[in-house]
Amino acid sequence: MRAIVLNGPRSVSQVEVEFPTPGPGEVLLRMLGVGICGSDLSVFYGHRQVPYYPWQMGHEGVGEVVGFGGDVSHLKIGDRVVLEPNYCCFSCSECFKGNTSGCLNRVIVGMAVPGILADYVVVPAPFAWKAPKDLSVGELIALEPFTVGVAALRRSNIQSGDRALVVGMGSTGLLLAGLLISRGFDTYFVEVSSERAALAATLGASSYSALEPSSFERVFETSGSSGGFEIALKSAASGGTIVLIGLSSEPVEVVPADLVRRRLSLVGSMIYDHPTDFATTMAAQPNFLRSVVQARFSFDKAQDAFESAHAVPGKSWISVVEERESL
Repeated sequence: MRAIVLNGPRSVSQVEVEFPTPGPGEVLLRMLGVGICGSDLSVFYGHRQVPYYPWQMGHEGVGEVVGFGGDVSHLKIGDRVVLEPNYCCFSCSECFKGNTSGCLNRVIVGMAVPGILADYVVVPAPFAWKAPKDLSVGELIALEPFTVGVAALRRSNIQSGDRALVVGMGSTGLLLAGLLISRGFDTYFVEVSSERAALAATLGASSYSALEPSSFERVFETSGSSGGFEIALKSAASGGTIVLIGLSSEPVEVVPADLVRRRLSLVGSMIYDHPTDFATTMAAQPNFLRSVVQARFSFDKAQDAFESAHAVPGKSWISVVEERESL
């Protein structure tokens, strides 16, 4: 069967690999589509090291159930599923507390174990979620990054009447903004790209410049940059909460007295917790996903898909099947 592998930084190719066989508690999926996000690009550009080359890419996936290894009761042949690509162990101290995003033995698909950008893959059944029937494959691709926003919103403890600011309108920021707006929150954004800013506006978000600094009860930083953190810090209202979603290794300057006097809370929001957040996503039925999913590439154009993803003002994805099947 076909798979897309990374041969080294900035170079992917299509190769033939062995057909997988599901074991007990596993599901065999015929893949329909795979999304591209910032983590994938970190691998593609060589900023994030993988165990070896060639390395099978991809972690945001939608597939069709075609087989089982036994001990699977919540799915049937033909079901479309969305993959939750962070496998927790269910047995460490963090898992026992319900903080599976901090699982001490977490398995990250496409980073620690080979990815899902292939014709067929095997996944653990608890992490294959039956997909809403009325969403296209392209829309379903967005549900995993949408769940990152679901978790951030939950952890923010946002209250009715709060104003929200989202810093960074990459796909995660766009999906979070759409979620906030759908929940009735007055939502603003910060984005340097005019194309992404225009897309945010179509979702119903307003430009940050429309309000003065220190105006927002909840600020969500998704850009993963020191500049984004500085904007988030100055934009939060007294007593507000800043939720950090973007991953940055850049140092930032923080004056503890400022946090104390303004009574600010900083909350780190790492991915999502199993099963709570994905269960919320599957019940949400968001109606704005089609606006965020902007670019579809065929399987044989994977190199183009990875190279151009940074320039796409929304989500990019790769269709594993023929176009007529991926609707």
